[in-house]
Amino acid sequence: MTDQPFSRRRTIAALLLAPLASPIAAWLGSLLHGLTIHPRAGDPPWSVAAALVIMVAFVLFAAPVSYVATAVIVWPASLLLRSAGSVRWWSLTSIGALAGAALLPAYLHWLAPRGTFDFFPGVGLVSGAAAGWAYWFIAVRDLS
Repeated sequence: MTDQPFSRRRTIAALLLAPLASPIAAWLGSLLHGLTIHPRAGDPPWSVAAALVIMVAFVLFAAPVSYVATAVIVWPASLLLRSAGSVRWWSLTSIGALAGAALLPAYLHWLAPRGTFDFFPGVGLVSGAAAGWAYWFIAVRDLS
């Protein structure tokens, strides 16, 4: 069996792995954002252990919506673009970014209707784009 774009094995791997890029991208962006803002009085110091615990929390809370968005939006979009002969990295990345920008605020509101989340600006775009690009990288790109 050859490793052509859109092989069943690569598509399954993309559906299982690509959604994890979303919380990792949000975590990395939040770490960078945290390094650029001035700490407030009484904020605890950052440590590697704290950063890893926060990463686990990001994955636990963000992965479910990322898996649903990849299966319901990115995968069907890749099939439609494939039938049109125009699936490219930037098309799936853009679709993922738009899905992330739309779904992340709704998901956060659902998690805590009266709460606030202090993420860096554009976290939904970045998270969705990461998952869309990861899906393309695993399932679609030509390995030749």
